[in-house]
Amino acid sequence: MAINLYESSLKPLRIDNFLFVGAGRRACEILANASLPCFHYTEDKDNEVPSTYRSPDFIRKMNIRTDMILDALTAGFTVLHTDLDVVFLKNPIPDLQNVMVKADIATLWDSIAYNAGFVIVRPSWFSKKIYREMKAITGRSVTVDDQTALNSQIDRMNRLYKFRGFSAVALNARRYLCGLDYFEKGRRLFAAKCSECVVVHNNWIVGREAKVYRFKEHLQWMYDKDAYYTDPGRRYLTYANPILWPNTMASVSEELGALKAALVFGQLLNRFVILPRFHCSAAELGLALSSATRIKRGRSAVRGKELSRIECPLNGLLNITAFDAVFGDSYRESSFLQHPLVRDDVKTGLSPSYLITHAQNMDLEAKLTSAGDKRGIRQFVVLPLPDRNLTEADVLERFGNSTSRVLVFRSLYRTVPEISDAYRRAELERKFQLAFQPGQYRQLQRQS
Repeated sequence: MAINLYESSLKPLRIDNFLFVGAGRRACEILANASLPCFHYTEDKDNEVPSTYRSPDFIRKMNIRTDMILDALTAGFTVLHTDLDVVFLKNPIPDLQNVMVKADIATLWDSIAYNAGFVIVRPSWFSKKIYREMKAITGRSVTVDDQTALNSQIDRMNRLYKFRGFSAVALNARRYLCGLDYFEKGRRLFAAKCSECVVVHNNWIVGREAKVYRFKEHLQWMYDKDAYYTDPGRRYLTYANPILWPNTMASVSEELGALKAALVFGQLLNRFVILPRFHCSAAELGLALSSATRIKRGRSAVRGKELSRIECPLNGLLNITAFDAVFGDSYRESSFLQHPLVRDDVKTGLSPSYLITHAQNMDLEAKLTSAGDKRGIRQFVVLPLPDRNLTEADVLERFGNSTSRVLVFRSLYRTVPEISDAYRRAELERKFQLAFQPGQYRQLQRQS
């Protein structure tokens, strides 16, 4: 994520007075290879191991921030600390310089508390005292993180010194936003513009894979590792999820079935799957309904009326960490073709929109052809197999020689091709069982 912070924020905004601080030598080696400055501050014993949210090792890693900032304050520096899961939409420094004329400490407001992941601190007596006390508190307990300690100490200093010169500021919450306020309360489940926003913290979501996926869906991921966006030879396929189903349970089941079909097509045709948008209820998302009521809802082709289905990204339905462990190298986010780094010949190299009908989905043909998709396409190339099920040989015969950079399908409902080999069929089912673990938008443990 460090390189993405540079590519998405520091580089385009021409911010060059920065230093990455590493909790492991390997991290600094990677950054050095990218010509980015990194100071090897400490060697955490689990620095290369993902940590479970709120676990003791997770908290220990977070608390390194306290030591790092205290050392810099002691040396007389004013510190602007930012976590790596942050994106700058505008240069925050002019704002922060004005704020810090009078403030000892200013932080992004984390919806309910001061945020320790985006904070600017002057080397005043008050600030040093706060960070010394934070270090003492977190050193006494492996269950107390630096943000909890920061808030307790700001509260304490306000009680003791508010009228004796101490000033702590929560930055303007319309301009400096946490993940809850920007993505959820801001009703931004997909990429959207925000004219006021300066800094966004991609928090209130669990897991590195989920954070990266959300960055990508919001066009906030600019790290083109292994030519993720720019490879001249890669080919893709994409499809839509029309709303045909009478209830949310059926909709989720059918859409996940279509995703399985797409992954099989991608494997057979050596193409990456560009995800569609999915449809969730507020319950699947794990969000309060009040924060989702204005998000675009779907209209059912079954009853012709609006249903409580919200367009949602994949993390609204599945656990992204589990999905990426199996299929992380097989797909792209739904906003992929909008990304500025994607080649023009990919964006324009779309095939006609195909609709495959066979014995298992013949009853859906009329519904699938009755309305256009999001690209405005109302004409489809229908490939009928009315008397039998679709096989892998059919897929290869009809699409194996396609030269289109992006194969487009109207829908892949009930279109998982039959795999002839029993071993491959069993292996595929095993992968699906591992990858398709239920998840909610924030990727917290879903309650059964």
